[in-house]
Amino acid sequence: MARRDDSRAKLLGELIQKARTHARQTTASCAEVLGISQEAYESAEAGVYDLSLPDLETLGIFLDVPMGYFWGTDTLDDEPDVDYDEWMTLRHRVIGVLMSQLRIQSRKSHEELAEHLGVDEDRIKAYETGEVPIPYLHLESLCRFMGGSPSDFMDEERGPLGRHQAKHKLKKQFDRMTPEMQQFLVNPVTMSYLDTAKRISDMDVDKLRQVAESLL
Repeated sequence: MARRDDSRAKLLGELIQKARTHARQTTASCAEVLGISQEAYESAEAGVYDLSLPDLETLGIFLDVPMGYFWGTDTLDDEPDVDYDEWMTLRHRVIGVLMSQLRIQSRKSHEELAEHLGVDEDRIKAYETGEVPIPYLHLESLCRFMGGSPSDFMDEERGPLGRHQAKHKLKKQFDRMTPEMQQFLVNPVTMSYLDTAKRISDMDVDKLRQVAESLL
């Protein structure tokens, strides 16, 4: 009779705990998803309570980790540390500058913006310096008043938001594909084809013509 591998159970429990922490979930939320008590779930992380394969599959989905992570063939995605306080302070300043530029381009005065929002001029000036954060509804209203758009103020191409937007855009596009196409893209062999396609897309017209002629 095969004996329980306690060392493997403990290692699996540690992997589950790290995945949960990485996903910023609580033991209570994981227990609820699995339909077990919080005590039982915590025992699983300690390597005492045995989870089934469907339990692990459910955790993989809930914690957004590949199943290979539990077998030791995949790792958790590295997420860059973000100093949110510093990032938000910088964003408030950038948005203030962009609002000032939009105001100048639309030939509006501080007084006109203040009157439009029903606030004093000092508040508008504080918005433009980034000293006071602009409430989103104020930003939305000012954009309409000055002919701009809130999307013009978003930092979508770089920084934490850029990474966040890109990740969700890629996921949305992937989810729209057929299962066959998804399987094709996740196949490691496919990477060589994608690399070739990327190089071809970067070629100028003359270079592409030379490549085409060499194939004839």
